[in-house]
Amino acid sequence: MLRNVERADRILDAVVHLNIETGRPVSSALVERYLQRDYSAATIRNVMKALESDGCLEQPHTSAGRRPTDTGFRRHVDHVLRGWPVERWELPRPLAREVETGLQQRQGGHAMVKSLAGVLSRVTANVSIILGPSWEEVRCQRVELILQGARRLLMVLVLENAMVRTTVADPGEDVVPHTVEEAGRLLSERIAGRTVAEVRDGVLGSFRPGVTAASRCASALAGQGHDLFLDFELGELELEGVTQVLEEPELEQPGTLRNLVRFLESPRSIREALQGLDRRVDGALSVWIGAENPVAGLREFTVVTRRFVLDGRDGVLAVLGPRRMPYRRALSGIDAVCDGLNSLS
Repeated sequence: MLRNVERADRILDAVVHLNIETGRPVSSALVERYLQRDYSAATIRNVMKALESDGCLEQPHTSAGRRPTDTGFRRHVDHVLRGWPVERWELPRPLAREVETGLQQRQGGHAMVKSLAGVLSRVTANVSIILGPSWEEVRCQRVELILQGARRLLMVLVLENAMVRTTVADPGEDVVPHTVEEAGRLLSERIAGRTVAEVRDGVLGSFRPGVTAASRCASALAGQGHDLFLDFELGELELEGVTQVLEEPELEQPGTLRNLVRFLESPRSIREALQGLDRRVDGALSVWIGAENPVAGLREFTVVTRRFVLDGRDGVLAVLGPRRMPYRRALSGIDAVCDGLNSLS
């Protein structure tokens, strides 16, 4: 019985591989050649019929070969993961070097998220989506004030990860350079070493004006500087590789293409989807195939997700593509990127 299961898994894996490679239903004769005639044509036909009865394969029409269903892809992925990392696809040397150099050259959280998206897309040959860590726990360093007119100041928030935010504010009265410099010092003393969340949720709001021009200026700017601390909880969002997926035959269907475009054009939908998928598996590597996907607009696709750590904070890596995704390559690519990140920490 065990031998029959192993044989069925091997034949299913062959169908999946050939379907991924060709984009077409697969005949028993093609499977026989792919397996180098380890099984007879009759045996392969019988196993493929049994796999169809089990819901792992489907036949688009009578004269066609068979292609994997969501259930078939799931069985294939589970088989791969059971043997991981033995089943891991070895990245070609140029891709492996690209992972290493791409991450090393972009050390520093702000630049790294964009670099991750490019590297992951190239090593997996699919759409990569990177939801960067929330900046809420990043600590503030200082506020710099730049006088642009008697009643106009540019406020610059500098964070520990070299990220900056700017906004324009009105000091409430005419100010001179010395007053601006002192007001900046007062604000910096108040926020230095505090997290973004702490500052946003009350540190600046408690600033009270004193009797000096500098303290009055600092108080006025504290009230207007709230915008500097908004939206940090969302994290950065980067995606790459959309054109690679658009060339796949599945995207020739107008409805499939429309669903993909509708999803990708909404940053809010992407964030909510990745955060929801990540929470369901508590950050573990996971593969969501077709109808398994709780994100309604992605049920014609596969999404692979895994949590990663950058600068001590959590983000989410994702690979999005057709259900006919080269799974070993996608899983190995995510592994390689996460290993590269770990080697930098």
